[in-house]
Amino acid sequence: METKPTENHIHRFPDSKYRLILVAAARSKQLQKGREPRLRSSSHKPTRIALEEVSQGLVPFEVLPPRQSTIPHHEDGIISV
Repeated sequence: METKPTENHIHRFPDSKYRLILVAAARSKQLQKGREPRLRSSSHKPTRIALEEVSQGLVPFEVLPPRQSTIPHHEDGIISV
């Protein structure tokens, strides 16, 4: 069963450079597929526009809880494939 995100799970500013890149990459893909930019930019490049949007808090995003690994492994840490 899917649950709707609550306002407590929606973020506007990334807490790390890694998350900034992930959110900007997803937004850049949206822009490349024809979504309208949320700001006026001097750049024509979707990646640059996406980075500006995320940095200004214009792209809300949700941080999902980590998933449990489904990869079987032994007690000694060896991964079974």
